[in-house]
Amino acid sequence: MKREKAVAVGNRAGVVEWANAAWSRVTGYALEDAIAKPIADLLEAAGIEGDVIGFVRQRFERGEPCEIELPLHPPGGERRWIHVSVESLRDRYGDVSHFAAIAWDVTAERRRAAETPALSPAKPSPTPRNAAPLQLSTTDLSAFVRALVNERESLGAPRTAFDLGLPDGLPWVGVDPDLVGGALAGLVRDAVAAIGDEWGTVSLNTGVAQSEAVFVSPTYPRNCLVRGLPEGHYVYIEVHDTGLPVDGTAVAALSGIEPPASATGRVARLANARLLLQDHGGELRVDADAGFGTRVILLFPC
Repeated sequence: MKREKAVAVGNRAGVVEWANAAWSRVTGYALEDAIAKPIADLLEAAGIEGDVIGFVRQRFERGEPCEIELPLHPPGGERRWIHVSVESLRDRYGDVSHFAAIAWDVTAERRRAAETPALSPAKPSPTPRNAAPLQLSTTDLSAFVRALVNERESLGAPRTAFDLGLPDGLPWVGVDPDLVGGALAGLVRDAVAAIGDEWGTVSLNTGVAQSEAVFVSPTYPRNCLVRGLPEGHYVYIEVHDTGLPVDGTAVAALSGIEPPASATGRVARLANARLLLQDHGGELRVDADAGFGTRVILLFPC
């Protein structure tokens, strides 16, 4: 399908210096609302959350690409969704000097997705599938992950750096520490194995996400929506590695109503972890892209 694409170029300060004619048609905002003005001002006026704007700014300043989908409600127009791909441009000295943003309308895809029957809400069960009854314990997930990484020698990561974003003060959640600890350790070992003998990074982050809201990662350059869950807040563990990504077909299967039944290796562990999260009343999400690695989000209701 051929799409009309808006293009904008701006400087390191975030001020738009040029935009093509498609800018107005795609975004609904006139060129004079963008040219010679900070793009962050336009996004704030459009109601975009500050952490989303900060995510894009951080990636740009670090010279790293990012992709993100934004809801816009332009003056006098209907609400729409646009997909934005942002690339950093460097001067002859190698310093980040400008950005190039390409945007296109994905409202139709969003509407089709909304019309598709939603996944059945996950409900906790007293007896998990193919497992013993859950032994729930009220847990601080930041401390839980921190303790796991302190045993990094057992994770087999001689060339892998661990980047931790584990804030204190998160809501405590009910988890089976043995089952979740075993599943999480397996996911981290798989992340390390994906990096292999090369130097790489495994990032582990915790925080609070809301169903049907945008999930913004501090390390993975593509956002997602927390869909398919009952309304409410969830404490998450995010595991992101910079190694070879999980196959796209497997990612699609793991996003389905029923996880793959004949999977092996890393995909099987992801599928089993997803069942475990569903037994906790939560969910597991997987994203993978060449150049970005693999990102796994474990969501626990709080």
